[in-house]
Amino acid sequence: MPTWIVVPCLLRLRDEFDDLAPHRDKREEGTIGDENHNSTSDHTPDEQSRHLKHKDADSRNEVHALDIDADLRLPGLGMEAAVQFLLARCRSGAETRLRYIIFNRRIWSASDGWQQNRYDGHDPHTGHAHFSARYDTPNEASTASWHLEDIPVALTADDKKWLSAEITKQVRGCINDIWEHNIGRATGGADQTAQGALVTANIRAGSVANRQLPDLADTVNRVAAQLKTVVH
Repeated sequence: MPTWIVVPCLLRLRDEFDDLAPHRDKREEGTIGDENHNSTSDHTPDEQSRHLKHKDADSRNEVHALDIDADLRLPGLGMEAAVQFLLARCRSGAETRLRYIIFNRRIWSASDGWQQNRYDGHDPHTGHAHFSARYDTPNEASTASWHLEDIPVALTADDKKWLSAEITKQVRGCINDIWEHNIGRATGGADQTAQGALVTANIRAGSVANRQLPDLADTVNRVAAQLKTVVH
């Protein structure tokens, strides 16, 4: 059999699934087709198929399909979310390298505006998702990120506990900064120290706009006056 390669864009997609879900099941993963695939399948090396040979301009013997196992074994994230994320990018025009996606008895095609249609092939694709790449050389060769790291992941109970503890820690840190500056333990007048406290809090939290600082400083001063009788 002539030497064949998988188009680089799909190798990059597989690498990103490896990074995203390194412990996923891989029993239904693959690129080149087995005896159940006919010569029109994108799993067939294109130069070996009279149906595919003239789809792109180059003479490289390329496979344009990738199957990724549906069981990502990643808490809070399933293949459905990954497929919908990629579809959203395709529909927006941010992603142009795919021809179609098949998963769980459904197919979405670039030629159909990425609308969802029923898939009635002999393999329902419930155990894996199928990704087919376009046949033009620039898209085949592109190894730009697929941005799978941006897929929203549902929070587990442990995630929520960690976030709650982290938020509590950060809030306490900001309160301590403001308290330390506004009960006279820092040098300068009240306005100056309130401003300093808010700048410190801004550094911790990351996003207080400059125009908000004067109003927030006044608020801190009022709160500080009320807290003078509280033992730190």
